Amino acid sequence: MKKTIMNLAVALVGLLGTTSANATVYFQSNFNGLSESTTSVNGGILTLGAYGFPAEGGYGAIRNAYQRSSEGQAFTIYGGRPHNGANTGAISGLLGERDNGNSILRMTGSYLTKGNWDNSLAWDQTAEIQFQNTAQYFAYNKIVIGPTGSGGWQDFTLDLDLAGLASDRNHIGEIQANFYMFGNAVGEFQFDNITIQTVAAIPEPSVASLLGFGVLGLVATRLRRRS
Repeated sequence: MKKTIMNLAVALVGLLGTTSANATVYFQSNFNGLSESTTSVNGGILTLGAYGFPAEGGYGAIRNAYQRSSEGQAFTIYGGRPHNGANTGAISGLLGERDNGNSILRMTGSYLTKGNWDNSLAWDQTAEIQFQNTAQYFAYNKIVIGPTGSGGWQDFTLDLDLAGLASDRNHIGEIQANFYMFGNAVGEFQFDNITIQTVAAIPEPSVASLLGFGVLGLVATRLRRRS
C-alpha cells in the first residue's frame, strides 16, 4: 500500500511540476571582465547591442556597477539624447518552446538609475525594460522606471506568456528584449546579471487542486478495496 501511495505522489508531482529541464537559455551575462568601450555583448544564443546617439561618452557601454563596484560591471545606457538603449535580435525558436510546454519567456536581472556620471545632476529620465516587437516596435509588456529613480539596485522579473501569441510574423517570431531610455535629460540607466530564458507555466491552483483530489480519490478507492 505504501508503495502505491508513493507512486501516486510521484505521479502528482510530475503532473504539477514544471518541465523546464529542456527549456532554453537565450542570453545570460553579468558583464564582468569586458572593456569599458564594449557596446555589444554575446550572452549565448543572443547578442545584446547598444543603439542610439553618442552622449556622455557613448550611448551604451560597460561600466562599474555603481553602489556595488566590488561585484563587477554592468551595462550602462546614457541619456542626453532621445531614444538610447540596448536590445537583442529576434528570439528564434519560441514557437517550438511554446509547443513543448515552455510557454513563458522570462527575463530576470537588476537595474539602477543614476544622475550624471559626476553626480552633478539627479536622475530625470524615464526608462523601460521591454519584450518588444522587432518589426513594429510596440511593447508586449514592460517595466517602467520613472523620474523618481529606483532607490538603489532593484531586482526584476519580466514574463511574457507565449501561449496567447499567434504564430504569424507580427507575434511569436519577432520578439526581442529591449532596454530603453528616452528623453533629453542626462542620466545613466544600468542593468546587470541579465538572463533571458523560457520556462514552463505552473498549473493554475484550481487545476492543481483537482489533480490533488483525483489522487486522494485513487488512494481512497485502493483502501476500500483492501478493507
